Amino acid sequence: MKRTFTATLGKTAFAGVLLLTFSGVAIAASPLDDGVNAYRNGDFKKSASVFTPLARNGNATAQYLLSCQMINGIGIPADQDSGWEMLDHAAQAGHPDAEILQARRLEALQGSRHDIHTLYENAANKGSAQASMWLALDSLQNDRKEDARQHLDNAWAAGDPRAATMIATRFTTDPVEREKWLTQAAEHGELHAAAYLAQDYEKSDDRVKAVGWCAVASGLPGHNANIDWKKIGTAITKNCAHLDADMKPEARATNREKVDTFLHDFFASYQPWQPWRPCVVKPQ
Repeated sequence: MKRTFTATLGKTAFAGVLLLTFSGVAIAASPLDDGVNAYRNGDFKKSASVFTPLARNGNATAQYLLSCQMINGIGIPADQDSGWEMLDHAAQAGHPDAEILQARRLEALQGSRHDIHTLYENAANKGSAQASMWLALDSLQNDRKEDARQHLDNAWAAGDPRAATMIATRFTTDPVEREKWLTQAAEHGELHAAAYLAQDYEKSDDRVKAVGWCAVASGLPGHNANIDWKKIGTAITKNCAHLDADMKPEARATNREKVDTFLHDFFASYQPWQPWRPCVVKPQ
C-alpha cells in the first residue's frame, strides 16, 4: 500500500514537503515496531495511538513520525503548531530526518545560517546522505572545495549516486576516473550521470555506448518490473535516434543489436537508489 500527502505551514513558504511512503510488512517486536508497522501500512489511527505515549517518554522515532501525522492531520486532527514542536523535540533528540526537516524549515523561514548548518552537520554525522549533499553544495558555493569533496565522499558512501556524478564532473580530470564515477552513479539510477556518459561516448564516436547511455538517461519506461522492450525501443527512437541516424541501415541495425546487449547487461547489475523523502519509513 502506498500513500502520499503534503504538509503546509500557515502562510510561510515552507509547503508540500512531507510525504509518507509504505512498503513491506514488518513483524512487530516492540511497541515502537508495532507503531511503525501500522504507519507503514497506512493504519494511522493505530500508529498515532502507539506513538503518542512513546513520544511523551522521549522516543525520537515516535516523535518524528507522530509529528508527520500531526502536521498533516493524518489519523489524528491536524495541529501544525504542536506538530512542529514535536518535530523539534525529535531533532533535539538527534533524529537525523527530523534535523533535516527542521533545517529545511529554517531555510524557508530565513532562519539562522549557523543553526541550519549545525542541523545538517548533525544529520550528516549520523550517516545521512541527504545532509552530506547539502553540506557539499554549501561548501562549493562558498569555494571550500576540500570540504565539498569530503562531504561528497561521505554522501557516496551513504548511498547517494548524485555524489558520484558531482565528483566526476567537479573533481575529476582523468577520463578513466570520470567514466568510473559516472558509470557507478548511473548503475544506481542517477540519470544525469548516464546523460554525461552519452555525451562523452558521442564525442568519442562509440555509437553503441552513446545510444545505450542515452537510453538509460531517458528513463527507460517499462524496465522496473517485467522489462517491456517495445516501450524501451520506442523511447530510444524518440530520444536517441539522432546518435546513429547517419549510419547506413545495415550498420545501424547492427548497432541497435549491440545496444540491446548493452542494456541487457546494464539491467543485470542495475540497483537504483531510493532518494531521501521526509516522513518515510525506511525499508528493513
